[in-house]
Amino acid sequence: MTSVAAGPDPAPLPGRSIAAAALAGGLVDLVYASAVGALDGRGVLKVWQGVASGWMGRAAGDHGWASAALGIATHFGIATAMAGTYAVAAARLPILRRRPLACGAVYGLGLYGVMYGLVLPLRWPGAFPKWEGARSAADMAAHVGVGLAIAWAVSRTAPKPNH
Repeated sequence: MTSVAAGPDPAPLPGRSIAAAALAGGLVDLVYASAVGALDGRGVLKVWQGVASGWMGRAAGDHGWASAALGIATHFGIATAMAGTYAVAAARLPILRRRPLACGAVYGLGLYGVMYGLVLPLRWPGAFPKWEGARSAADMAAHVGVGLAIAWAVSRTAPKPNH
């Protein structure tokens, strides 16, 4: 009987890293979106009902904090996808863990591009993409902040490959 030599163990799954990064990035964007909603006069409730309207349509505005909670849960689901993408990439590309500031900023710009160039135009055709000066610059900066938070959390919690 012959034995097959195994290669190095694969990197452990980055579950803890994804959770930490989703919480960090999600909180940055939750605070930003809530503050923008409050400053615009819509209020925090309407911001998160607006996210829930992706599931519920206009009826989201009729369900108070229940639909806002659905919006917040959806928001953190999206943040988990963003964090998972970065964490899985960081498991294969160590530079993403070693250089969280540079890589997180670039990732945040990419998140902004996907959100404002793909996701929002699919949800609200004709309304996006658009550039609104300072408001759009602030939205971009917020996404860079999300990318930085995700990269920082991953750099602190990512499992190290077993090579």
